[in-house]
Amino acid sequence: MSVSGPLNFKPPQVIGVLDHSQDPEGHVPSELLPQGLDVVVPLWPSYATQPGDRDKLVVRYEQVGQIPVVIINEYLPADIKPEFVIHIEPKYLLSDGVGKLWYEVYDTADHPSFSDHRNLTIDHSPVRDDLEMVTFRDADPWGTVHCFTEPAIWTGIWLVIPALTGSKVGDRCEVTWRGYGPSSSGSVEIPRTRWENIRQSLSDQDVKTGYSLTVNPYVPHIEPMVANASATVIYRIFRGARLVGMSKVATLKISRMLAGDPVPCGP
Repeated sequence: MSVSGPLNFKPPQVIGVLDHSQDPEGHVPSELLPQGLDVVVPLWPSYATQPGDRDKLVVRYEQVGQIPVVIINEYLPADIKPEFVIHIEPKYLLSDGVGKLWYEVYDTADHPSFSDHRNLTIDHSPVRDDLEMVTFRDADPWGTVHCFTEPAIWTGIWLVIPALTGSKVGDRCEVTWRGYGPSSSGSVEIPRTRWENIRQSLSDQDVKTGYSLTVNPYVPHIEPMVANASATVIYRIFRGARLVGMSKVATLKISRMLAGDPVPCGP
């Protein structure tokens, strides 16, 4: 690396964790905690190229109550590549809290340059899988929508997302609808019926009272369900890339057949 003066780099990326610009707190997904973290450091602008040159990369992670991480690697010109992936072992991720991650680069003369720090939030709390389920506003008392449902099901099916217990303002909510038809073994998903809605940032009102959505258009999300059909809906709450909770599965029965009529209702 040249000795033209210290450089300042953007915060490092961590594979599986959202960029610091999207999630300033850097919530680490639960599944990464037992595996460790892979920190991605892009090649710095002026690097070792001549015989006798060497660059030194130091990755640091510090969190209260946890042994500080200091990982040092030296690179000769033959070792240079577009980016370096540095692994932080799981033993450094055992304590809940917010830590600081950054890296330093030293040239042959040990002149330093530094990245900005970024937060990483470690949370070992179990992921809730029993959040209150979605309800279907227009279903009859038996949990069915049919030819006489008002408003007509071909105008869309209204979902009611309940108050989002345990979520926070700014969390993300992902809602998934799946349609099923009858088969000899019970029921089978009809892939083309799948519908998803992502609310990127929950408001205070969303958290306290929930919100409503409409599944549409009719084709392809509802029309393929004809007789002895159903749909399921589940929602998941994310804080950054970390899943913090999911709802119980809600099931809606769907019938578009009338007794004695071989043709299903609907446009």
